[in-house]
Amino acid sequence: MKVTRAQKGFTLIEIMVVVTLIGILASLAIPAFKVVALRARGTAFINDARVFSEAFYRYAQENGKFPRNQRNRDRFPPGMEGYLSEETWQRTTPLGGRYSWDDVRRSRNSAHRGAIMILKGTVKMREMRMIDAWLDDGDTTTGVLQVRSGGSRVYYMLEN
Repeated sequence: MKVTRAQKGFTLIEIMVVVTLIGILASLAIPAFKVVALRARGTAFINDARVFSEAFYRYAQENGKFPRNQRNRDRFPPGMEGYLSEETWQRTTPLGGRYSWDDVRRSRNSAHRGAIMILKGTVKMREMRMIDAWLDDGDTTTGVLQVRSGGSRVYYMLEN
């Protein structure tokens, strides 16, 4: 009497090999995905900053100066209604937090006439340095993109 057995399924070794291969592929893909996601968020922020800066420059050209600050930094900059969409300005930024406007700031570290700010952004300093390197010099204390207050304020400088 001959007993035949039909094989139905995978052996434990075959399953372990497949799981190991999936793990290796995931370990290669996740860091690359993070870089691509950061580049997308950084590019979206850079695009927003350029669109906003163009609107502020148009306002300054027509009115002789940039709009003034509001005490409540969460508000839309006064007088920008015809230059900029309030809905776009009020939404959460690609870097987390909210957009705000700073017209004139003089401190011992800098003096600028206009800056688009992100208040309470959620991007880490390492990532901000990467975005700054795409924009200008990679140094978040100088140049177009500056990070202050321990990373809680990001400034896109219009005029230094």
